[in-house]
Amino acid sequence: MRNTILFTLIAVFAMGALISCGNGEEAAAPTGYAPDQTVESYAYVHGGYVGQAVVTTDAEGNIDATIDEAFLPHTLAHVDIESDEWNEDNTVTYVVRGETNYVARWVAYNGTNFVGNTVGTSLVYVPADDSGNPATEVNQNILEKTIIRNEANMEAWFTSITDGAFQVFTEYGGDPMTVTETPYGGLTKRNSEYWNFGLGWEGNMEEIQAAAEQYGVGYTLDDMSRDPDEGIWSLADATTGATASDFPDYFALIQQAVARLEMQ
Repeated sequence: MRNTILFTLIAVFAMGALISCGNGEEAAAPTGYAPDQTVESYAYVHGGYVGQAVVTTDAEGNIDATIDEAFLPHTLAHVDIESDEWNEDNTVTYVVRGETNYVARWVAYNGTNFVGNTVGTSLVYVPADDSGNPATEVNQNILEKTIIRNEANMEAWFTSITDGAFQVFTEYGGDPMTVTETPYGGLTKRNSEYWNFGLGWEGNMEEIQAAAEQYGVGYTLDDMSRDPDEGIWSLADATTGATASDFPDYFALIQQAVARLEMQ
């Protein structure tokens, strides 16, 4: 219900953006959006990533959208257990689709130390005490939950990890190693090899961005449908070409940013 209300409000807002100024005022851009703007939005998307949408307007008020996603700590902390510096003592594990993943036991984010714990098949990082042990219960103050708690925290994560804010340790209290890459390559999907086959991640994002730019963002969840055979998403009667399962997440990210544009 909450998402439906959000989509409806954005749809109404976007329809209003199409109304030009009158009464002798300066003519509005064709879209109704003021020219030469840049806005951003951040949200938790695809069940495990911090999504970012950057929307700009050109001199005529036309929008241009770019989507990206930042990996979270369980990906940034990944290590090669076969290397000399990592072993069973300074790593913890989690399981995805039957595959065991090794990550650094101790990490730091923005100067705060955390220790990893395996809960079932999942991984959580919680604040560490002076000895490198959990300073709280393993279900409290979880780093990933803190990151995705609100948009400000997600923006901080997205922007700070590229500035060296996330480190791993081979021993607690040792020299921190700044994380600059992931198993996929970059710290965000746009700079990585994530889903690099077929239409893939980047191809899907290009289709979603193009749909927002060509058809606008005035759509609700009820307007979004996926062809059961081809897997292609449509916005009302407009076919997008995107096949990503969480298309609504990504389109909502653009809608959220567009809602912040000033009108002319």
